[in-house]
Amino acid sequence: MLQAVGFDLDWTLSYYPLSTIDVLREALVRCDCPRDLLGDLEGAAERYNARWLEWERTILEADPLRRRIVASLLADAGVTDRSFVVPIAAAYGEVRQESGVLAFPGVVRLLADLKGRYRLGLLTNGQSQMQWEKIRALGFDETFDVILVAGEIGLYKPDARIFERMLREWEVPAFAALFVGDSYDTDIVGAGGAGMRTAWIAAEDEVVPGAIQPTLRRSQVAQLRGDLL
Repeated sequence: MLQAVGFDLDWTLSYYPLSTIDVLREALVRCDCPRDLLGDLEGAAERYNARWLEWERTILEADPLRRRIVASLLADAGVTDRSFVVPIAAAYGEVRQESGVLAFPGVVRLLADLKGRYRLGLLTNGQSQMQWEKIRALGFDETFDVILVAGEIGLYKPDARIFERMLREWEVPAFAALFVGDSYDTDIVGAGGAGMRTAWIAAEDEVVPGAIQPTLRRSQVAQLRGDLL
């Protein structure tokens, strides 16, 4: 019998309405910077996202991390004037905060209906302050029985130990728990390694990239209503 359901946060339950390329573009405008200062913005946005994931475990506050990434993007574009770094990074943070974060359609209702039937958990990689700001903005701080933010406990998905910690706090055995996430490498591999059942949120035509098979596959979280209720 399933007793508990855990969820990833970013791009599973919630999303940013503005893409990274949109935020970079607006940040440059606000700073009166040339639009081509960072070179090709699509490539710059891809590198921004990749470096955020790579460096967030060693730089635990958002503002210094943004400044380091912006400095690296300027260096990529051959810009040596470091006076651009602070204003662009600050403008990026302002635009991102103003645009906010949203729950995917059907998520709030699904969680409300699951609450009381199952123990609910939220397990997210990322920095403590930033993730908690999103959690509170979405009202999720009142929704889940267990909330674990990797940046404040020093364990990151796919490390099985962070999933095992959630299981201990739930007081639920792994075989009676399901974890839901959009990232195969961090969510499905990590939860599967801890012995949990898994639900992979991915496009229908996306190929499972490894040996661990998700228990369920759905293209949207809200589709789990038919499986869990």
